[in-house]
Amino acid sequence: MGAFLTDIVRILDTIAPPALAEPWDNVGLQLGDPGLDVKAVWVALDPSPAVIDAACAGRIDLLVTHHPLFFRPLTRIDLQSPIGATIGQALQHRLAVYSLHTNLDAVPQGLNDLLAQRLELQRVRPLIANPAVAGNRHGIGRVGLLSRPRRLSELALSVKRRLGVERVRIAGDPQLRVQRVAVSTGSGSGVMPHFLQSDAQVLISGDLRYHDARDAEAAHRGLLDVGHFHSEQFMKNSIVQRLGGALARKRLSVRVDACPLEKDPFTFL
Repeated sequence: MGAFLTDIVRILDTIAPPALAEPWDNVGLQLGDPGLDVKAVWVALDPSPAVIDAACAGRIDLLVTHHPLFFRPLTRIDLQSPIGATIGQALQHRLAVYSLHTNLDAVPQGLNDLLAQRLELQRVRPLIANPAVAGNRHGIGRVGLLSRPRRLSELALSVKRRLGVERVRIAGDPQLRVQRVAVSTGSGSGVMPHFLQSDAQVLISGDLRYHDARDAEAAHRGLLDVGHFHSEQFMKNSIVQRLGGALARKRLSVRVDACPLEKDPFTFL
């Protein structure tokens, strides 16, 4: 016997408490029977049709994702629509789906802290602190210091190497001297006002827009857009280690693996 889904949900809720999620978000158990006996878990960024299909074919019991299966309440489930077909397939194969999204971004040792660690930032604090949580460790984004000042162009090359990114989009003066860095995993456009109000010289994120670049230029700041996928893809191994370790300590026989299928949906010609 593996573990009941409800027991795994308790562990995941401890790793990233749902109360830390943004009000618009939808986290936690998206689909599934809490009494399900779980023997095999996959961790993925997205509950895409391809991932759901492969999980069902591989007899996976639980899919843990970063992005939710759905954000808003469904008014209907049309099995001929992409989301309806995905839900129908998961239900048919008794595949449960659980999401850790902005709660994983906000929690200490969550995605933003992992990105800051990869970039070897020091004296890290939240970019947008959560006033509802005691202390100064929870919140969206992070701000930290490089070990030494660098030009923006030099920092971009270092970020490419550390994240394994094919290319990085740069906005701002390539000669800009940078030491204080803001990071935000996923889409960074929403944190732009907070970045511009902070003392950071550069924001590293994904999905940054044209007008974000113009705003950064006007403020004599810099932007590094590494792409949404590459700012979050290391989430999988982190959750595999943390969930797998927690289950092992409880002597529960559950296999936890990273989904092997996913790649950046964008290619460059």
